[in-house]
Amino acid sequence: MSTDEPDRRLLRVSHADRDRMVELLRDAAADGRLDTSELEERVERALRARTFADLEPLTEDLPVAAPAPPAVPDTTLVPADDVVRWQAAGQRFRREGAWTVPPVVELGLIGGSARLDYTQALLPEGGRSTLRLSTSGSRVRLTVPPGVAVDLSDLAATGSRVRDHAARRAAPGVVTHVITVTGTMYGGSLRVDPSGS
Repeated sequence: MSTDEPDRRLLRVSHADRDRMVELLRDAAADGRLDTSELEERVERALRARTFADLEPLTEDLPVAAPAPPAVPDTTLVPADDVVRWQAAGQRFRREGAWTVPPVVELGLIGGSARLDYTQALLPEGGRSTLRLSTSGSRVRLTVPPGVAVDLSDLAATGSRVRDHAARRAAPGVVTHVITVTGTMYGGSLRVDPSGS
């Protein structure tokens, strides 16, 4: 039997692990254990964490446990070329005009804003794409052309305003692409507008 097993704290964290940590931190802030500046700083560190050792210090003074490393590493992988990660803190982030939409976009925002305009974008094949959000005190605006629907049913929004104007104004017709929005929003807003509004 080998005693040289790798330190599980050095295993890489997944996006789900980061999201769980952000949720723990937000719960601690809601309980009054963290003030706004502490929450923002720790959420930013959680979003940038690479290993479980990076996550552990974020809750060591809180009565909650950090996400534990998995006993067996996760083998469900999304090809690296299919996932694009964008992060911004206190800044504006924009994608407009002709841009290529990756199958999976992970957008982390703290106190900033993002505008993703899909009007002239090249959408991935297969009729589906995913936008995973992890935001705190941020605004996100999506603009979609006719035939593109946005599914918000898997988004966890706490203290956030979510409005889908595109769905309300959509003309009856064929949906050619669905953007599934998942993840967490805390204290911000998400607005979906039809093109030309």
